[in-house]
Amino acid sequence: MVAAREKFLGERHFLPLAETIVEACKTHASDARFVMEAGAGIGYYIAHVLEALPLTVGLALDLSKFAARRAARAHVRLDAVVTDVIEKLPLKSESVDLALNIFAPRPVPELVRTLHREGRLVVAFPADQHMQEVRNAIGMLTVDPRKEWRISKSLHPSFRLLDAKRCQWKMKLQHNDVEAMVLMGPSARHIDASTVPARIARLDPRMEVTGAVNIHVYERAKHGNT
Repeated sequence: MVAAREKFLGERHFLPLAETIVEACKTHASDARFVMEAGAGIGYYIAHVLEALPLTVGLALDLSKFAARRAARAHVRLDAVVTDVIEKLPLKSESVDLALNIFAPRPVPELVRTLHREGRLVVAFPADQHMQEVRNAIGMLTVDPRKEWRISKSLHPSFRLLDAKRCQWKMKLQHNDVEAMVLMGPSARHIDASTVPARIARLDPRMEVTGAVNIHVYERAKHGNT
Protein backbone atom coordinates (compact mmCIF):
# COMPACT_ATOMS: atom_id res chain seq x y z
CA MET A 1 0.00 0.00 0.00
CA VAL A 2 2.80 2.44 0.87
CA ALA A 3 4.75 1.69 -2.32
CA ALA A 4 1.58 2.08 -4.41
CA ARG A 5 0.83 5.41 -2.74
CA GLU A 6 4.35 6.66 -3.34
CA LYS A 7 4.17 5.65 -7.00
CA PHE A 8 0.76 7.18 -7.67
CA LEU A 9 1.33 10.45 -5.83
CA GLY A 10 4.79 10.72 -7.35
CA GLU A 11 3.14 10.92 -10.77
CA ARG A 12 1.39 14.12 -9.60
CA HIS A 13 -2.11 12.83 -10.29
CA PHE A 14 -3.35 14.39 -7.03
CA LEU A 15 -1.40 17.63 -7.42
CA PRO A 16 -4.58 19.73 -7.93
CA LEU A 17 -5.81 18.51 -4.55
CA ALA A 18 -2.49 19.28 -2.86
CA GLU A 19 -2.54 22.77 -4.35
CA THR A 20 -6.10 23.39 -3.14
CA ILE A 21 -5.16 22.27 0.37
CA VAL A 22 -2.15 24.59 0.27
CA GLU A 23 -4.32 27.53 -0.74
CA ALA A 24 -6.72 26.81 2.12
CA CYS A 25 -3.80 26.75 4.56
CA LYS A 26 -2.33 29.97 3.18
CA THR A 27 -5.72 31.69 3.42
CA HIS A 28 -6.57 30.60 6.94
CA ALA A 29 -3.23 29.82 8.64
CA SER A 30 -0.47 31.67 6.82
CA ASP A 31 1.25 32.53 10.15
CA ALA A 32 1.28 28.94 11.45
CA ARG A 33 4.59 27.93 12.97
CA PHE A 34 3.81 24.27 13.66
CA VAL A 35 1.70 22.05 11.40
CA MET A 36 0.74 18.47 12.20
CA GLU A 37 -0.93 15.88 9.96
CA ALA A 38 -2.81 13.03 11.65
CA GLY A 39 -2.71 9.97 9.43
CA ALA A 40 -0.14 11.54 7.11
CA GLY A 41 0.86 8.47 5.14
CA ILE A 42 4.02 9.26 3.17
CA GLY A 43 3.76 12.99 3.98
CA TYR A 44 2.70 14.11 0.51
CA TYR A 45 0.21 16.81 1.56
CA ILE A 46 2.02 18.20 4.59
CA ALA A 47 5.21 18.48 2.52
CA HIS A 48 3.38 20.70 0.02
CA VAL A 49 2.06 22.85 2.87
CA LEU A 50 5.54 23.23 4.34
CA GLU A 51 6.92 24.26 0.96
CA ALA A 52 4.33 27.06 0.81
CA LEU A 53 4.87 28.20 4.43
CA PRO A 54 8.65 28.71 4.70
CA LEU A 55 8.66 29.61 8.41
CA THR A 56 6.70 26.51 9.44
CA VAL A 57 7.93 23.17 10.78
CA GLY A 58 5.86 20.00 10.59
CA LEU A 59 5.18 16.61 12.13
CA ALA A 60 3.66 13.66 10.26
CA LEU A 61 1.88 11.02 12.35
CA ASP A 62 1.00 7.59 10.98
CA LEU A 63 0.48 4.06 12.22
CA SER A 64 2.67 2.56 9.49
CA LYS A 65 6.40 2.64 10.19
CA PHE A 66 7.04 2.29 6.46
CA ALA A 67 4.90 5.34 5.66
CA ALA A 68 6.51 7.32 8.48
CA ARG A 69 9.99 6.58 7.13
CA ARG A 70 9.00 8.00 3.76
CA ALA A 71 7.28 10.98 5.38
CA ALA A 72 10.43 11.84 7.31
CA ARG A 73 12.19 12.26 3.96
CA ALA A 74 9.39 14.21 2.28
CA HIS A 75 10.59 17.65 3.39
CA VAL A 76 13.61 19.08 5.20
CA ARG A 77 11.39 20.70 7.86
CA LEU A 78 9.27 17.59 8.46
CA ASP A 79 9.69 14.94 11.15
CA ALA A 80 7.59 11.80 11.51
CA VAL A 81 6.36 9.66 14.40
CA VAL A 82 4.80 6.20 14.32
CA THR A 83 1.65 6.28 16.41
CA ASP A 84 -2.02 5.33 16.40
CA VAL A 85 -3.66 8.73 15.98
CA ILE A 86 -6.98 7.41 17.26
CA GLU A 87 -5.46 6.51 20.63
CA LYS A 88 -3.49 9.63 21.56
CA LEU A 89 -1.45 12.26 19.74
CA PRO A 90 2.11 12.57 21.16
CA LEU A 91 1.83 16.33 21.47
CA LYS A 92 1.38 18.93 24.18
CA SER A 93 -2.02 20.53 24.64
CA GLU A 94 -2.64 23.56 22.42
CA SER A 95 0.72 23.12 20.68
CA VAL A 96 -0.51 22.86 17.07
CA ASP A 97 -1.18 25.93 14.93
CA LEU A 98 -2.44 24.02 11.91
CA ALA A 99 -3.76 20.45 11.87
CA LEU A 100 -4.28 18.46 8.68
CA ASN A 101 -6.53 15.43 8.32
CA ILE A 102 -6.50 14.16 4.74
CA PHE A 103 -8.35 10.90 3.93
CA ALA A 104 -7.69 9.70 7.46
CA PRO A 105 -9.55 8.89 10.69
CA ARG A 106 -10.36 11.95 12.81
CA PRO A 107 -9.31 11.75 16.48
CA VAL A 108 -11.63 14.59 17.47
CA PRO A 109 -10.90 14.73 21.24
CA GLU A 110 -7.16 14.76 20.57
CA LEU A 111 -7.50 17.38 17.82
CA VAL A 112 -9.39 19.58 20.28
CA ARG A 113 -6.74 19.04 22.95
CA THR A 114 -3.68 19.67 20.78
CA LEU A 115 -4.94 22.48 18.53
CA HIS A 116 -4.15 26.00 19.69
CA ARG A 117 -7.22 28.08 20.55
CA GLU A 118 -6.52 30.24 17.50
CA GLY A 119 -5.43 27.29 15.36
CA ARG A 120 -7.05 25.85 12.27
CA LEU A 121 -8.04 22.34 11.24
CA VAL A 122 -8.14 21.35 7.55
CA VAL A 123 -10.08 18.19 6.72
CA ALA A 124 -10.20 16.64 3.24
CA PHE A 125 -12.49 13.74 2.32
CA PRO A 126 -13.77 12.22 -0.94
CA ALA A 127 -16.97 13.41 -2.60
CA ASP A 128 -19.40 10.99 -4.25
CA GLN A 129 -17.79 11.40 -7.68
CA HIS A 130 -14.23 10.73 -6.49
CA MET A 131 -12.64 8.07 -8.75
CA GLN A 132 -16.13 6.86 -9.66
CA GLU A 133 -15.04 5.47 -13.04
CA VAL A 134 -12.48 3.18 -11.41
CA ARG A 135 -14.73 2.31 -8.48
CA ASN A 136 -17.46 1.13 -10.84
CA ALA A 137 -15.09 -0.87 -13.06
CA ILE A 138 -12.94 -2.52 -10.38
CA GLY A 139 -15.41 -2.98 -7.56
CA MET A 140 -13.69 -0.67 -5.07
CA LEU A 141 -15.35 0.58 -1.91
CA THR A 142 -17.99 3.23 -2.57
CA VAL A 143 -18.06 6.66 -0.92
CA ASP A 144 -20.69 6.93 1.77
CA PRO A 145 -23.20 9.51 0.48
CA ARG A 146 -23.61 10.71 4.07
CA LYS A 147 -19.87 11.14 4.62
CA GLU A 148 -19.99 14.95 4.74
CA TRP A 149 -22.84 14.84 7.25
CA ARG A 150 -21.03 12.26 9.40
CA ILE A 151 -17.83 14.30 9.48
CA SER A 152 -19.69 17.49 10.37
CA LYS A 153 -21.56 15.66 13.11
CA SER A 154 -18.35 14.18 14.57
CA LEU A 155 -16.69 17.60 14.75
CA HIS A 156 -19.70 19.41 16.25
CA PRO A 157 -19.77 21.15 18.71
CA SER A 158 -16.00 21.23 19.25
CA PHE A 159 -15.23 22.87 15.89
CA ARG A 160 -16.88 25.57 13.80
CA LEU A 161 -16.78 25.46 9.99
CA LEU A 162 -15.02 28.47 8.47
CA ASP A 163 -14.71 27.51 4.83
CA ALA A 164 -15.70 24.69 2.46
CA LYS A 165 -14.30 24.03 -0.99
CA ARG A 166 -14.64 21.33 -3.63
CA CYS A 167 -11.60 20.34 -5.64
CA GLN A 168 -12.63 18.54 -8.82
CA TRP A 169 -10.30 17.61 -11.66
CA LYS A 170 -9.69 15.03 -14.40
CA MET A 171 -6.82 12.55 -14.59
CA LYS A 172 -5.61 10.51 -17.56
CA LEU A 173 -4.49 7.19 -16.08
CA GLN A 174 -2.68 4.29 -17.68
CA HIS A 175 -3.20 0.75 -16.40
CA ASN A 176 -0.24 0.90 -14.00
CA ASP A 177 -1.60 4.17 -12.56
CA VAL A 178 -5.02 2.60 -12.01
CA GLU A 179 -3.43 -0.38 -10.27
CA ALA A 180 -1.49 1.91 -7.92
CA MET A 181 -4.67 3.90 -7.22
CA VAL A 182 -6.57 0.75 -6.29
CA LEU A 183 -3.82 -0.61 -4.06
CA MET A 184 -2.95 2.62 -2.22
CA GLY A 185 -6.28 3.16 -0.47
CA PRO A 186 -8.67 1.35 1.89
CA SER A 187 -10.05 -0.77 -0.96
CA ALA A 188 -6.74 -2.66 -0.96
CA ARG A 189 -7.85 -4.36 2.27
CA HIS A 190 -11.17 -5.45 0.77
CA ILE A 191 -10.23 -6.67 -2.70
CA ASP A 192 -8.23 -9.70 -3.85
CA ALA A 193 -5.07 -8.10 -5.20
CA SER A 194 -4.45 -11.08 -7.50
CA THR A 195 -7.64 -10.24 -9.44
CA VAL A 196 -6.80 -6.56 -9.95
CA PRO A 197 -4.58 -6.88 -13.08
CA ALA A 198 -7.24 -8.86 -14.97
CA ARG A 199 -9.94 -6.33 -14.09
CA ILE A 200 -7.72 -3.43 -15.13
CA ALA A 201 -6.83 -5.13 -18.44
CA ARG A 202 -10.44 -4.68 -19.54
CA LEU A 203 -10.24 -0.89 -19.13
CA ASP A 204 -9.21 1.68 -21.71
CA PRO A 205 -5.40 1.93 -21.88
CA ARG A 206 -5.62 5.65 -21.07
CA MET A 207 -8.66 6.17 -18.88
CA GLU A 208 -10.15 9.48 -17.82
CA VAL A 209 -10.87 9.46 -14.10
CA THR A 210 -12.55 12.10 -11.95
CA GLY A 211 -11.00 13.44 -8.78
CA ALA A 212 -13.49 15.08 -6.42
CA VAL A 213 -12.58 15.98 -2.84
CA ASN A 214 -14.17 18.26 -0.25
CA ILE A 215 -11.86 20.49 1.80
CA HIS A 216 -13.27 21.95 5.02
CA VAL A 217 -11.50 24.45 7.26
CA TYR A 218 -12.45 24.63 10.94
CA GLU A 219 -11.62 26.68 14.00
CA ARG A 220 -12.08 25.58 17.58
CA ALA A 221 -15.51 26.55 18.80
CA LYS A 222 -15.40 29.14 21.56
CA HIS A 223 -17.59 27.00 23.79
CA GLY A 224 -16.73 23.57 22.35
CA ASN A 225 -15.82 20.53 24.34
CA THR A 226 -12.20 20.42 25.55
